[in-house]
Amino acid sequence: MTDPSFLRSSDLSRLKEILAEGACCSIVGLSNVGKSALLRAVAEPETGPNAPLNVYVDCNLMLALTDQAFYEVTLRSVLGVAKHLTVKVPAKAIAEVEKLYRQVIEAVQPGAIIASLSFNEGIALLCEQLQRRVVLLFDEFDDPFGTLDGRVFLNLRALHDKYECLTYVAATGMSLRDRRQDSETGEFCELFIGHQITLGALSQEDSSRAVSAWAKDDGAMLEPDEVKFVVEHAGGHPGLLRAATQLLVQVASGAPIHSRAQALNLVHDKMESDLAVRDECAKLWSQLSPIEQDALVGLTLDEEEALPAAVQAELIVKGILLPGKPPRIFGELFAAFARRQRHMRQPAQAGIRVDVDAGEVWLDGERVPTLTDLEYRLLLLVYGRMGKICDKYQIVEAVWGQDYIDEVDDARIEKLISRLRSKIEHDPANPRHLLTVRGRGYKLAAV
Repeated sequence: MTDPSFLRSSDLSRLKEILAEGACCSIVGLSNVGKSALLRAVAEPETGPNAPLNVYVDCNLMLALTDQAFYEVTLRSVLGVAKHLTVKVPAKAIAEVEKLYRQVIEAVQPGAIIASLSFNEGIALLCEQLQRRVVLLFDEFDDPFGTLDGRVFLNLRALHDKYECLTYVAATGMSLRDRRQDSETGEFCELFIGHQITLGALSQEDSSRAVSAWAKDDGAMLEPDEVKFVVEHAGGHPGLLRAATQLLVQVASGAPIHSRAQALNLVHDKMESDLAVRDECAKLWSQLSPIEQDALVGLTLDEEEALPAAVQAELIVKGILLPGKPPRIFGELFAAFARRQRHMRQPAQAGIRVDVDAGEVWLDGERVPTLTDLEYRLLLLVYGRMGKICDKYQIVEAVWGQDYIDEVDDARIEKLISRLRSKIEHDPANPRHLLTVRGRGYKLAAV
């Protein structure tokens, strides 16, 4: 499996330089831009007598959002690495840290202070025994940092001040200062001043390399035009690139050479309704501020004046916008998602409206009866191609799958069309939304 850290080689080098200086570092980036891969790459064991103890701490493994759970997962991660160091930690020290770890687990109210004290003793013991740098790499740090008592982070600051060999890396979706502002966490945030790495979009070259590498992992060799197709649609966001690559491999890689162009058209039709693609877009959208979301919706309406300079600059740094006159959204898939959000803000609008992420459908502002899976797939196809004709081949591929292309006849398609019309038309016998284009197929009329 391809190591995703190759996508961020320059960022990895920069992070290692910062840690070599003994400084803490903040890694900031939206969902699935490569924060975890970067931290895992740094966590790879280093050789040599003075090699640091790099400890990857996955905060998603916390059993609860509590101080005790944070201390538990951190010490558990430390023990897992310390036991496998090339230069062994003394067995006596390991045994003592394990004892302190058990005390963290067993701490109960009102004696929860025991968890903090035991954690401190465990970290202090390692720093004193190892006489080398100890780096705690906190991944998925957003929820703990935003939720836990500020004294937890004041405690981390105090440990760092006492032991110069102890440094932290924190990976979050937004900068620590923006995530939380109070006096206790403020002292912790001071450790990262001047050392923040913001992960934006990948370059076109790195995006193309990633698509080719991931396709190869999936057993496919893509043509240059197919790689370009994925990059144009997904842009430089690694998560979207991966989802789009997987979809392309599933749909197009098995097609004969002479049919590959037609297969790309099928992938295009499937992309916006693909669950993995939708999830990636939804996660990105949820991490933007309301002001940033409004600005993107304004861009889809060609309202460039709705994009304040400061917001534009921040969206460019995050990789959501590409600089230019006017700036543009980084990829076609996320641009389409932003356009759908514009429609979602008009709940009483006439016509058919689909909230792709919630799986809900409205007709003239009223929610329609629940659709079956086949009905919903058909609606997603015509909705994604609103105003464009969908032929039999496209319908069968999107609704039933490519394996059924020779098994689904016109009558079966017409029955499905009829059932869908019964739910999305006021008068199914005289449809005004889902229209038949005689001899060519069907289309959803644009309002």
